[in-house]
Amino acid sequence: MDILERELREETGKNSLPGVMLAAANIDGTFNYINYIGKTSLEPDAHPVSEATTFCVASSTKLATSVAVMQCVERGLIGLEEDVSTLLPELKDVQIFAGIEDGKPVLKKAKNTITLSHLLTHTSGLPSPEEEEIMEYYQALGDPKGTLLMRYFMTDDEEVRAKALPEVQHMMNSLELEPLLFEPGTGWTYGQGTDWTGQLVEKLTHQSLETYCQANIFRTLGMNSTTFRPADHPHVLSNLMPMSFRHKDGSIKTEANIYPLAPTIELGGSGLYTSTADFIKLLTSLLCNDGKVLRKGTVDLMFNYRIPDENIMKSEKVKEFFDWGAHEDDVGMDYGHCLCGLVNLRDMKTGKKAGSVRWGGGTKSFWWIDRNGGVCGFYGTQILGPAERLSAELYRKFQSAVYAGLEASK
Repeated sequence: MDILERELREETGKNSLPGVMLAAANIDGTFNYINYIGKTSLEPDAHPVSEATTFCVASSTKLATSVAVMQCVERGLIGLEEDVSTLLPELKDVQIFAGIEDGKPVLKKAKNTITLSHLLTHTSGLPSPEEEEIMEYYQALGDPKGTLLMRYFMTDDEEVRAKALPEVQHMMNSLELEPLLFEPGTGWTYGQGTDWTGQLVEKLTHQSLETYCQANIFRTLGMNSTTFRPADHPHVLSNLMPMSFRHKDGSIKTEANIYPLAPTIELGGSGLYTSTADFIKLLTSLLCNDGKVLRKGTVDLMFNYRIPDENIMKSEKVKEFFDWGAHEDDVGMDYGHCLCGLVNLRDMKTGKKAGSVRWGGGTKSFWWIDRNGGVCGFYGTQILGPAERLSAELYRKFQSAVYAGLEASK
C-alpha cells in the first residue's frame, strides 16, 4: 500500500488529480483501511480531503436503492418478476425506438412488461438520456436536447458546455420516460432502471426515497453523512467536495455541480451524497451479511441472481461498456449481472475472486464486494470528463494493493 499512497501523493501534489478517498475492509474485521490523500480541488484555497468530506457518488447510488427495494421484496410488498407498471403507470404500454425512417423516429409498442428484475439488471430497455440512440431520437424530433447532451458529455469546449449546462442540470433533477431500445428482458443497456426503482420504493412504502433510506438503511448503519438532500443537512453541504473536469489536454478545472442539492425528485440511480467512512459501512454490512439491513437469504439472492439469458451479457455493447478502464488482462472477460451490480465470472488480475460484484459512478467513485475473497473496497473522488482515465487506473492499483496486503499478512 505504501507504493500506491506515494503515487497518489505525487499525482495530487502535482495538480494532476483532485483528492482521493480510499477504504477497504475484510470479512473478519482484522483489516480496516481508510485514507484521504490530496485536496478537495486544485483551487489555491482548497482544503485537504478528510473523514468529513462529502461527495456525490453518482451511479454508485444504485447499491443503496437496490438494498431499499430488496427490503420491500423480503417484506412481501413486491416480487422480482412482478409487472411494475401496476405501481408505475408511466411504464405501461411503453414504446420501443426502432430507428429512423425518412428523417423521423419509428416507434413500436412493446409486447413484454417491465419487471423489477429488469429494472435492477438494466434489461428493461430503458436507456440513459445520453445514450447514442436516444440522442439520435431527439435530433430526429428536432429537439435540441440530444445535441446539447452529446456536446456536454463528449466535448471539453467550455463555451459549448456552458450552453448545455442548464439542460444537463435539468436532466439530473428529473425523470423523463425515454423510448425503450429493445423488448424488456431481451437485451442490456445502461439506463434509468434504478431511478424508476427509487420511485417504486416510494410507491410501495408511501415515503420519499430519502425518508425511507434514512430510517431503514442510513441510520441503521450509522451513515450520518449520507443523503439525497444535502441542502437539508448543513454538515454534508459545508463539507461537499467541488466537482472537477478533466480536459483533453490533461488540465483540470473546477466546474458547476450538475447533481442537485435540493432535488425535486430523489433519483435512486444517481442522486446520493455520502462520505467514505459512511459508504464503506454499507459495503461491509453486505460483505459480512450481518443482517442489519437485509436478511441473510435476501443478500444471497441479491448477489447470486443472474440474468436468465446468459447470452445477453456476452454482447459487444456489454463488453465495450464494462471493459472501460479494465486491466489489459481482464479486457473481454465474461460478465454476469446480479440485482445490485456487475459480476466478474472468473478471477481477475487485481486479485478479485470470481463472483465479485462491482459498480461505479461517473464522478469516479468505484466500489466492489468480493464475498468469496472476503473483502470489499471503495475509491472516491469528484471528477468528470471523457478524458479522465487516471482514476480508473488508480482504482485498479488500489484494489491490487488491498489483495496484495491481505495475502502478505497471512
